[in-house]
Amino acid sequence: MREFYNISEIAQLYDLCPDTLRYYEEKGLLHPVRGENRYRMYGIQDICTLNIIRSLRHLGMPVERIGSYLTRRSLDSTLDLIQEEENILTRQMERLKALRQEVSERRKRIETCQNQPVGKVVLRDLPQRPYVALREDIILEGEIDFLLKKLEKEYQRFIRIIGNQPVGAVLDEKSLAQGVYNHYASVFFLTKPHQPENGALPKGRYACLFYPGAYSGFRTHLLRLEEFVAGQGLRPVEAPVEFYHIDAHDTNREEEYLTEIQLRVEQNPDAPM
Repeated sequence: MREFYNISEIAQLYDLCPDTLRYYEEKGLLHPVRGENRYRMYGIQDICTLNIIRSLRHLGMPVERIGSYLTRRSLDSTLDLIQEEENILTRQMERLKALRQEVSERRKRIETCQNQPVGKVVLRDLPQRPYVALREDIILEGEIDFLLKKLEKEYQRFIRIIGNQPVGAVLDEKSLAQGVYNHYASVFFLTKPHQPENGALPKGRYACLFYPGAYSGFRTHLLRLEEFVAGQGLRPVEAPVEFYHIDAHDTNREEEYLTEIQLRVEQNPDAPM
């Protein structure tokens, strides 16, 4: 029976990179001896130690914690460590359960969007909707995804671009008045109760319209929305809002995109009776 094994044999046995074994040695977890040619040689105790390391690293336990355990290993410390492992697994299970729920909700969201009546204007009374938003003087259409990612990074504990919270942008009112339809004032994620917020879409009556396909169709659909609003004796209160219900995160086919325009409105006192 061989007493020692070289680094290549151990790396192959554990499907590890040799650099990982050197890293464990640097951190004081492994203590290989040097052969006559100065190559690292690993004994039975190193193999036993590697079994422990791999088991604990599989749970995501930090190298420093593994090191402290190895230096004072006993039945009592092993039982303490098992309790830590159980706690880690419980947290992982809770996280996986939450992720599964999120995936199920995303499926439901997409399936619901597929059944939305496109091209039809609907008046809806909506509550105040808190959000986290990122505001700029002028946001170009091509910058929206970058800024949403920037916003996601700031609130990464609560929101994700590929998630379930509605995401959108508010058009820039001054640009619209000049006939420019691809400038935005802010991007946002709607947030849930007990999550951060730095603003809200106001409570009120909204004229809403879903449209499919490329964002280049926005101008045509907005003009149609505004025509409907005027015909109902209403007027816009503020700049329109876009919601990106199905976009490039869901499909490569532009014709499958689904965008919603929402325009808060009020009664127009100058409208003919």
